[in-house]
Amino acid sequence: MQKKTLFLIPDGVGVRNYLYSDLIKFLKERSNLIFWSTLPKVAFLEVFEAHSCRAEVVQIKLEKESFFTRIFKESATYARLISNAKKVNNRTIISNWNNNPKGGKRKILNVISKIIGKWGSYKYSRILYLEEQSKKKWKRSLIEKYKLELTKSKPQVIFITHQRVSGLMPICIAAKELNIKIICAIYSWDNLPKARLAIIADQYVVWSDLMKEDMRLFYPEISQEKVLVTGTPQFEFYLQKERIVSREVFAKKYNLDSNKRWICFSGDDVKTSPYDADFLRDVAEANEFIPKADRAQIIFRRCPVDFSDRYNDVIETYNFIISIDPIWHVPGPNENWGAYFPKMDDIALQANLATHCDFVVNMGSTMAHDFSVFNKPCFYLNYNPVEDEKWTVKNIYNYQHFRSMKTLDAVGWFNSKEEIKNKMQKALKKPNSIGIDKKEWFKKINLHPIDMNSKYISDVLLNSN
Repeated sequence: MQKKTLFLIPDGVGVRNYLYSDLIKFLKERSNLIFWSTLPKVAFLEVFEAHSCRAEVVQIKLEKESFFTRIFKESATYARLISNAKKVNNRTIISNWNNNPKGGKRKILNVISKIIGKWGSYKYSRILYLEEQSKKKWKRSLIEKYKLELTKSKPQVIFITHQRVSGLMPICIAAKELNIKIICAIYSWDNLPKARLAIIADQYVVWSDLMKEDMRLFYPEISQEKVLVTGTPQFEFYLQKERIVSREVFAKKYNLDSNKRWICFSGDDVKTSPYDADFLRDVAEANEFIPKADRAQIIFRRCPVDFSDRYNDVIETYNFIISIDPIWHVPGPNENWGAYFPKMDDIALQANLATHCDFVVNMGSTMAHDFSVFNKPCFYLNYNPVEDEKWTVKNIYNYQHFRSMKTLDAVGWFNSKEEIKNKMQKALKKPNSIGIDKKEWFKKINLHPIDMNSKYISDVLLNSN
């Protein structure tokens, strides 16, 4: 009898990073696949087409936490942030707490959670107690409902693509009671210090030895045998030559000048970089001062879930800025934000941007690693375009995951508006002189070779008991 593997996919990034990857290719011949997701069923049509496979798709609606479930969970989160900040002497970790929630009920919950969380932070056993209480407050009827559904589906293993969604916890509890093995992917390289492990699993797959060490440091109750270094499949797309088109074809499709050099400005979300439009303007102004014959076109790629109009004025002012939007399914009037998911064409778009652009500019994102696959440099924006007491770029690069750079010359830095022009020109003329340790940093962040990451994860799932 073939094994059954149930995927729990709480958001569109899980589709991109795992279902579009070769993971499905390695699994489909040896395992029957079941997808449980909050996404609409249409989100999986391209998965089936890409891999010539079929799977049972069940659209689920995650129940909201009860007041007490959330109180204990949020209190534990705040306690962990304080504890984690002390462990590594990094106060920026606490900034991951939302001090300004919207709505009266959330504000009250926030205050109570901080009070209890402060108490919990003094002893690690208290943090574990708060988390255990949060688990116990889930409705028994909900757990029994999931047990019934799991009994019908009969999976031998569950793979969760995102560890941050606490609404998956009752499914995990139900699976535990049925002795169904749970394997969970840690979503991103920066998540573990931020107290964003919201569910329980039997094993966790992580990007690198660095992340495994983070798990040991921040979650000592989880034995190292349960933490498996597999890498993440999201970088393998860049090595798939069938996704790459010629420079001329790409230029024609997006109204670019194939005789010009191209640079990519990768936008961030409003919370991470509220003055991103100012940064884009500064880069555009610097580019305008470069002699016309050498001037590059700037390809602007916005954050997939940021459809604000904050960039419009800059894009309209400079005719050498070409905006190429991410190719994502955007929710209709009757859909919520959870219905966002990337189309397969967006994978090819990103691969072609990294192939054909000379370098990328952004605020501390993984795009530095995406471009390093092709040995292309990245410039991190590292100055405050606007004075703001509530936001400073200094906090961004003091985040714990950036300590992985240490003394490496991994990226270029735009430390002021005034130095952008000269550094851009240098990168266009001598790209290999910018971020000379980019490859070394990438190897620390994600297991190499990167085209084996899907295979490693499939082996974990297929060999699970």
